Amino acid sequence: MEFTVKQPALLKEIEVLQGVVERKNTVPILSNVLLSAGAEGIEVMATDLEVSVRGRTDADVQQEGGACVSAKKLYEIVRLLPDSDVTVKGDADHWVTIVCGRSRFRIMGLAREDFPTLPSPGKATKTRIQSNLLRAMIDRVIFAVTSDDTRFTLNGALMLLKNGTISLVASDGHRLALVRDKLEGKGLAEEERVLVPRKALSEIARMLGGAEGDVFYCRVENHLFFDIGHRVLSSRLLEGTFPNFEKVIPTGNDKSVQFDRNELMSALTRVSLLANERSRAVKVSLRSGKAEVSSRNPEMGDASEALDVEYAGEDLDIGFNGKYILDFLGAAGTAKVSFQLKNEETQGLLRPEGEGAGEYTYVVMPMRL
Repeated sequence: MEFTVKQPALLKEIEVLQGVVERKNTVPILSNVLLSAGAEGIEVMATDLEVSVRGRTDADVQQEGGACVSAKKLYEIVRLLPDSDVTVKGDADHWVTIVCGRSRFRIMGLAREDFPTLPSPGKATKTRIQSNLLRAMIDRVIFAVTSDDTRFTLNGALMLLKNGTISLVASDGHRLALVRDKLEGKGLAEEERVLVPRKALSEIARMLGGAEGDVFYCRVENHLFFDIGHRVLSSRLLEGTFPNFEKVIPTGNDKSVQFDRNELMSALTRVSLLANERSRAVKVSLRSGKAEVSSRNPEMGDASEALDVEYAGEDLDIGFNGKYILDFLGAAGTAKVSFQLKNEETQGLLRPEGEGAGEYTYVVMPMRL
């Protein structure tokens, strides 16, 4: 294998793969990327057996072939090379030589035959999703995905495609985030429900950061495929049944108050400094024309801050995990947000308000204070 490629182009593809590469090194080949040179340029591939990414870029290929090389070391080398032509050559003994200007590196690789075969979507029909829409939806739910490995079906987000709409739902058992929007063009005739793993969501969002155009999605057996520009991300489907999220959304919350998002975020950030580090509990107290957020930690002290609001309902004191509220405020993206509450024992219903609000619902379980 031998090819010459522009340094920025090679760096961009290798950089995208860094989040996919297996770091634990339990299977050495998974810490490598596969470089494959062919008639149409080069392909750069990485996988952890759950999530895989395949990228492509133009190159002057002198000899077709492939080689596996350490993803981390290759990235470190290419990142420090000048903006110039880079020649990469692999030999029969799996050594890979990298030359750029006066710089020359020779690193040991692994046999390309040992690299796992990546899944392929074949000729499956694909659904078009606006890239900016998908990125915004992921940002609004990914923080609610649980980090508890024992709750397997909550280790990702439920994606629903139905009647020209797309929905993403995530929950960790203490809160739930639901966002829904319309798809452009023709949608699926039948409803499709798939569980997308957290890592796949994270990598899709990262790849969408600089991508242009649309995303093309399809499912083939137990794999999900997302075409993003000249790259393809594939992910194993999370198995299991996502809980009935619609039953979690409260319907009788009759006390509504609207906040300035930035004002509430700043107040909560300050008050949370003295919240219990484990529970992160903060109290929201509603009174006529006023709301107060406060925290109390017997070992450190207490903090409170009052906010002027338009509220004329009954007095209410309710506790929440402050971080959960801050996560929502950070993702809401609007100037105003609303809290819809019932009593100190019922879930809080939070929504963004005004321009850019969209169909975004956030449910938080209350805490005993």
